[in-house]
Amino acid sequence: MEMSRVEYRMPGRLKVPARFFGKFTWKQLVRLALPPILCVAIFGSTLTPELVFWLAISALIGVAWYGFRPFNQYIGELAVNAATWLVGWSNVAGNAVEELSDNYVVTESGEVLAVIEVEPASLEMRTEPEQRALVSIYRNLFETVSYPVQVHSRQKPLSLEEYRSLIAENGSPDKVLKQDYVEHIEEFNAGKLSRTRHFIVIRVNRDSQRWIEKQLRSSLSFLEEEEETERQILLDELDSRCRDVLSTLNTADLSAERLEKQELKDVIYSNRRLEPKPDPFHTTQPKDGRGEYRKTVSLTEFPTSVQAGWPAQVMRTDGLVDVVQVIEPRSTAKTSKKLQRVSEKLNAEIDSLLRQGYRGTNKLEGLLEDTEWFLDLLANREDQAVDYSVYITAHGDNREACDRTFEKVCNRLETVQIDYEKPVFRTVDAYHTDSILHPDHLGEKLLVPARCAAAGFPFTVRDTSQEQGVIYGVDTSDESPALFDRFEWSSHSMARMGMVGSGKSYAAKIELLRAALAYPDLKVVIVDPKNEYSSITRALDGTTYTLGEDDYSFDEDTVCFQVDERGQEENTELLVDLVQQIYSAVSQDQRKTLVVIDEARILMNDETGRRVLNRFVLEGRDTNTAVTLISQNASHFTYCREGREILDNMPGKVFMRHDRVPESVVDYFQLSQREEQELYELKTGTDSDHSEALFKVTGRLDTRLRIESTPQENALIEATKGGQ
Repeated sequence: MEMSRVEYRMPGRLKVPARFFGKFTWKQLVRLALPPILCVAIFGSTLTPELVFWLAISALIGVAWYGFRPFNQYIGELAVNAATWLVGWSNVAGNAVEELSDNYVVTESGEVLAVIEVEPASLEMRTEPEQRALVSIYRNLFETVSYPVQVHSRQKPLSLEEYRSLIAENGSPDKVLKQDYVEHIEEFNAGKLSRTRHFIVIRVNRDSQRWIEKQLRSSLSFLEEEEETERQILLDELDSRCRDVLSTLNTADLSAERLEKQELKDVIYSNRRLEPKPDPFHTTQPKDGRGEYRKTVSLTEFPTSVQAGWPAQVMRTDGLVDVVQVIEPRSTAKTSKKLQRVSEKLNAEIDSLLRQGYRGTNKLEGLLEDTEWFLDLLANREDQAVDYSVYITAHGDNREACDRTFEKVCNRLETVQIDYEKPVFRTVDAYHTDSILHPDHLGEKLLVPARCAAAGFPFTVRDTSQEQGVIYGVDTSDESPALFDRFEWSSHSMARMGMVGSGKSYAAKIELLRAALAYPDLKVVIVDPKNEYSSITRALDGTTYTLGEDDYSFDEDTVCFQVDERGQEENTELLVDLVQQIYSAVSQDQRKTLVVIDEARILMNDETGRRVLNRFVLEGRDTNTAVTLISQNASHFTYCREGREILDNMPGKVFMRHDRVPESVVDYFQLSQREEQELYELKTGTDSDHSEALFKVTGRLDTRLRIESTPQENALIEATKGGQ
């Protein structure tokens, strides 16, 4: 169940031209009247049949000039745009980079720019107050800066073909198991996956106000031994702006990092299009098999309210979609004066229409209400005025894929009542606007309060897939696979927590079977006090030992340790001793090792056991060991200091359904009210054909997963339950 989104009020388009006769702007009057006036100037004012004929023709031309708007552009505007495109389309330079340094780019126009990447944060699992708090962090950015901020959300195709090939090539003692998993991956591949990344582009040019001020100070200082160069002044300003952005966004809920060295180069080169060749409708076209088709719309007006994070709805369209948002703070004093003039125009126009007997003034009255609301926000210092521009670009490898996605984007915008404009014959400007390397050339700005721009919080579309590792489940928000390589985490360990029957051990067994396929030469050690992993061990061509009865070793690739009888007190001492031996054994083996310890509460209830687990998890990364601890409730870890320290060193936390959620769990994990409620409602394999989990990986992911097995995985797992 997804949490309802907070709604934010949006003003109408507060650009109100003066109207004559309550209907026509001066430009519209010129379009209507100019052809007849020219006709009279040419043929004279004497009424003749010839003049009447040409007056009729000129009147028709005027009406067409006024009323006919192909592609939502007046004929005159379209003609000018077409002429401009014809002159400029073939000369668009794709390589705008003059210099690419470690942490900045210099463009051909002399601008310097930096790129900051922002990690996404989930809105789905947050309550309305928590959503407002997250959006307010983004809004604070606009109230902090005094310069334009460009926010790019960019999607790239994600193929699991290399991952599928890797699994297919790796050896496995169970060929059916491997084939089932390969087919499972192919199902995702057929769904056209994408990867989304979010960037904030900060740029400084020679016209920047602070640069001019520094130049003046420099020119008036005769005591300086060494003058600052123009480039250094720009770079100092760029660094200052980046610090502003990073200090605002880096909070407990958001994470931002300035890209440097190879990461910056990769982003710049992947977004550079050497020969874009825009046509009247597409901003770029492929050439010699390289590149893609791209098609852009600009948003011109919003409905009366929008949901927080509304761009995510558009970006989840089937296909590849990029979103560019440009936010530029405006002077409060100048904006207030402008809005006051708009208010006066609207009042005058409404009064004029009412005097003439018109009653259709609802739209004008709505705009007047928006204007007064905006003025009150500024007067009470409750908000900051900004110019807000949004551009959405559909793209694909071929024209058909691009146009198909573009139509879906337009349909989605129409469904949510967002007005848009297609920049036909303005594709040169659209190409520059869509590029990370250029500022906004289209300039389709809306004047709004900062809270309205912040409602376009873009950092909600997540990247839930890497190129290798294990598929842990399916993200319920967008049906993408959660493919992660835990051996790339800061620490490789994970806690799985959930009530009896929630599916936590089932999910751990799925991971074991898939990890054996994904990591060649993987070592697997299973601590199984429930005596439920024997069929899994056999499937991995391993051996199961009984503690206290069998002589055992750790030489085999897969070993499982069970107890003679569940629930015996002496099992605790045996298990503690076993984990110490496992720690010692894996410390001398640098292979990737996956250690699964089920019923971890047995060890957590023992002082020595807690100490051993704490050390094992803490030092696991140094020995290339991933430890999975499984327990019936998160409180088995949070109730004591050692348990909390163990969790501190575990990036992965997987919550299955809980029958109780103690306050210590809520406090330690900082669970939202929605997440706490979700723990009681998550599906289990006993009441559904799949189980669900809240899957959290520090700094990477915070979402809800649907956990499904392949037929062979299910058969192997159920075999143990049947006593085989």
